This record gives sequence, C-alpha cells and structure tokens, in this order.
Amino acid sequence: MPRAPSRRPKSVVAFKVDPDLAAVLDAMPNKSEFIRAAVETRLSGACPLCHGTGVAPRGANDDLARMVARHPFVACSVCGQKAPRPCHAAGDCHAHPRDEAFERWGVFYCDGCFAETVACKTCERPFTPESARHKRCEHCRNAAAARA
Repeated sequence: MPRAPSRRPKSVVAFKVDPDLAAVLDAMPNKSEFIRAAVETRLSGACPLCHGTGVAPRGANDDLARMVARHPFVACSVCGQKAPRPCHAAGDCHAHPRDEAFERWGVFYCDGCFAETVACKTCERPFTPESARHKRCEHCRNAAAARA
C-alpha cells in the first residue's frame, strides 16, 4: 500500500492576546483553522492607504484626520448606538429623511430607531413613539402653549 504524499511541514507561530480574546478562541472548535483563515483574509487585500507596506505615505495622516473630523460618530438619541455622522456636504451622500432630520434639527436616530419615529404634523420633525400619542413634537406643542 503506497504512503500518502507528505504535506509541507508547518511552522508554529505564537502571539499574545488578552484573556478575553483567549477565552473566545479557546471556545472555538478549531481555533487554529479560524486564525489561519483570518490572517489569510487580512493579507489577501492590501491596505488602500499604505498598499501593504505598513507605512502610510506622507500626508495621508492629514487626509485621514480631515476625513474623521468630517465624519465623526454620533450617538442615536433613543438607543445611544454610535454611527457615522450623516454627510452634510451637498452631493456627498444620497438624501435620506433621517439625515435631513439630523441636518435640520440636530437630532440623530440610528436606522432602527428612525423607523420607529413619527413625523410632527406641524413641522415634520421626527419624534419617538413614547410621544406619538401627540400629533405634534414637543417643540411645536410648547410653541402652541406659549401662544395660548
């Protein structure tokens, strides 16, 4: 009976991780396969900034800082989930009612919470279902009460 062709010898690579990550990896049925696949996936595409060299070109950090400043994260007014700030430059992003509400009133809702909002009958400002028994947002109700 012929022997099976021998495989290439494998090398052992060790690296340090924090205890929480170690616990997650230890719970996996085949952590070695998972780690190999993760490393191969990560190495299969070069970074668009450094092109796989590990060193960003001169000035790239400035561009990255400007991009982050332009698109910081904001927290949802209802659930607190952080998401990138909606684009605010004309033509940069597709118009979305949620983004328009943020630009107009400064109130941010994540996609899930925005789907649950109700529009004010007076100004069309979105507000949460807890206030939905009213047909107008708090600002319009307060303005009406002040006039009365």
